Amino acid sequence: MRVAIQGDIGQPVYHVGDEAMVHGALDKLGARGVTDVVLLTRDLDHTRRHFGPGVDVARTLVFPWPPVDRERYLAEIKAVMAGQPDVLPAHDQVFGVIETLRGVDALFIAGGGNMNSRYGWLLYERAAMAHIAVALGKQVVIGGQTLGPELSDADRSTLANLLRNASLVGLREDASLRLARELTPDHPGLRPCFDDASELPDPPVPVPERRPAPLAATFAAPEGVERDAAARAYARLLDAAARRVGAPVLFVPHMATPGEGDGDEAFHAEIAAHLTVGHELAPVASALESAAVAARARGVLTSRYHPVVFALSDGVSVLAVVPDEYGRVRIEGAFGRVGREPAVIGLDDLIAAPTVRSSWLAPLERSATPAPHLATVHAQWWDDMAHALGSDGGRRRKLARHWLRSRRHDARRLYRRLRGGG
Repeated sequence: MRVAIQGDIGQPVYHVGDEAMVHGALDKLGARGVTDVVLLTRDLDHTRRHFGPGVDVARTLVFPWPPVDRERYLAEIKAVMAGQPDVLPAHDQVFGVIETLRGVDALFIAGGGNMNSRYGWLLYERAAMAHIAVALGKQVVIGGQTLGPELSDADRSTLANLLRNASLVGLREDASLRLARELTPDHPGLRPCFDDASELPDPPVPVPERRPAPLAATFAAPEGVERDAAARAYARLLDAAARRVGAPVLFVPHMATPGEGDGDEAFHAEIAAHLTVGHELAPVASALESAAVAARARGVLTSRYHPVVFALSDGVSVLAVVPDEYGRVRIEGAFGRVGREPAVIGLDDLIAAPTVRSSWLAPLERSATPAPHLATVHAQWWDDMAHALGSDGGRRRKLARHWLRSRRHDARRLYRRLRGGG
């Protein structure tokens, strides 16, 4: 069985969480015999460097960002799959993707937090990939997702169609599971699950152990908040936390262009300028290295989602700052999935407070252990995914032919409407 894995990998700005979920999928599916895979990526060489030179790679679809353009392009792709190849020029990227998917048995869409209007172009990329796969008679399975919370009417419809095209869909928060059931109430394959990166293999080169174990800090520059005010607030929090537990601070970037000093690296330097405790500014490292650093930390403080996942998976104390509703849904959902009370602070509250409240720091002093049910439930979920990827392809191809016949008229009508033809 050959499986295409769709993630958000190969970006020029390295994103630890996005890469980590694909590492998790490769590891867990590989352990279940799914070893013939092709990784769909934006940059073939980038992915070979990070996943190994022997990995099979192919280009994924890249959608335009403006909503009207991504809606139009999805309609054009649907028209192509409905028998109108001349809708797009022969050199369009979609024809290469179609051939890639024609050569596999199934499509696995790795987990993520991009099925919303904030990252609508990524939602539409996944909707298009699933549409093509189903039209070709392939299985589609979706890993642990966050859905919404921001969704336009058009994007809600696109998301609902994407979910319907998958035989099994993992939802990593209860809020996302509720939304999926609202969008597709009759879907039999909606399941709660952990994030795809909840358990990761060790990095190829072991991460050195630091003594004393540091507090691992990962913070993103917030949107809609004055940057310096946020940097000063995070510095106050780190100063207080480091003194409370007697540990230095290690900044662990989650998103940055290697060698450029941008993204989290730049913001971490701004925070560090206000610190009074011992600290170290680390450059962005690979997903597996970053997860291993979190596993060895005295505690994790972060405004990003995946450091929370790494900490909870390894029983490391964690304190999260929630910058907005999107962050709250994901971060509180991660705590809830492992049965832990959320240890979170609102960024607005942190900025407004002249001093750090003692109660905020209490979670860093509690001993933490991995959720006892995580390994068992997570293993069962991957068993089910591997089974779904390999289920009856002949039946799927029959369903695909019926699906194509029933959708051909709708696709042509939608394409004419978006092109202004009524």
